Amino acid sequence: MLHDSRRQTPTPTPNPSPQGGGERTESGARGVARREFLAALAAAAAWPRLARAQQNYPSRPVRTLVPAPPAGITDLSARLVADGLRAKFGQPVIVENKPGANGALGLRELLRAPPDGYTVMVGTVGTSVIAFAIDAGGRETALAGAQAAPFDPVRDMVGIAGTAEYATAMVVNKSMPVNSVAEFIAYAKARPGKLSFGSTGVGALDYVAVELFMRETGVRMVHVPYRGGPAALNDLMAGAIDVIIEVFPVVMEPIRSGLVKGLAVSTSYRLPSVPDLPTFTELGLPGVTLTGWGGVYGPPGLAEDIREKLGAAIVEVIAQPEIKEKFRAIGFEPTGLGVKEFSALHASEIKRWTAFLTEIGLRK
Repeated sequence: MLHDSRRQTPTPTPNPSPQGGGERTESGARGVARREFLAALAAAAAWPRLARAQQNYPSRPVRTLVPAPPAGITDLSARLVADGLRAKFGQPVIVENKPGANGALGLRELLRAPPDGYTVMVGTVGTSVIAFAIDAGGRETALAGAQAAPFDPVRDMVGIAGTAEYATAMVVNKSMPVNSVAEFIAYAKARPGKLSFGSTGVGALDYVAVELFMRETGVRMVHVPYRGGPAALNDLMAGAIDVIIEVFPVVMEPIRSGLVKGLAVSTSYRLPSVPDLPTFTELGLPGVTLTGWGGVYGPPGLAEDIREKLGAAIVEVIAQPEIKEKFRAIGFEPTGLGVKEFSALHASEIKRWTAFLTEIGLRK
């Protein structure tokens, strides 16, 4: 009898593996396809609602986080923008002060916010750039739990608009026998390590300004930290310290009233409110050019159309003559940078200050 191989061949068993063939795999593929189809259908159904919500933005109150105490220069500038947006949108724009941890408490809340444009934050070069550049590890610790991935200041701080900038100004006690930056340099070099400067702390803008000045001139001075610019200014006027290079809104009125001697400003241009003060660049010290600035940020993943709409609205608010005058009255120069310009500024400042603070040994 002949052997019939066809009858002896076992019937193939369906392969349950996702990589194999058979009925189970085909059924699983159909199930996956069905689920994907239903998910796409649900997303398509939700899209008109999402599109309408974005088109009608804002349809409810907007929270503006301010990572600084009330009545300070950051708070005052934030309220000017909030008032302008309130009038423009016809919706409440609520300012919430979240001071602490050099701005990290406010930032942590922003990172946890839904990316719908109803929570934004005002940031400055100090809280949004220098704080990270000087202490990346500490920043990570302060923001722990705010998001799954490690904090990235370029990726996670979504720039919406730049609002204003401000200089720092070099001032001395009015009884000090110097009337120019050149005379101050000669006076300080004749007393190496004897003069003192005040600041609001290592890494603050007024501290960094003096570090730049000392690097450019070779002058060495003793640092005296304070809890705020006004406290340092008071001690300067009392003769307890010799010099500060303080943010201009703090020293504008004392300079104009003659309570202190102003020697120079750190911007690349002369300030309209003190036109007689030269810039450091004019005096041959271009390395001391620096400008503080403020702007508005959104949370990671902020919808691009909302980002653009809000950014354009802020630029329009800043362009209003009465808003410009209010900014200048507190020592700011309004800028009104849109999304692209402000985001580029933020990224470039991260690079600049990370490199400088690493160079002088302050980056941790």
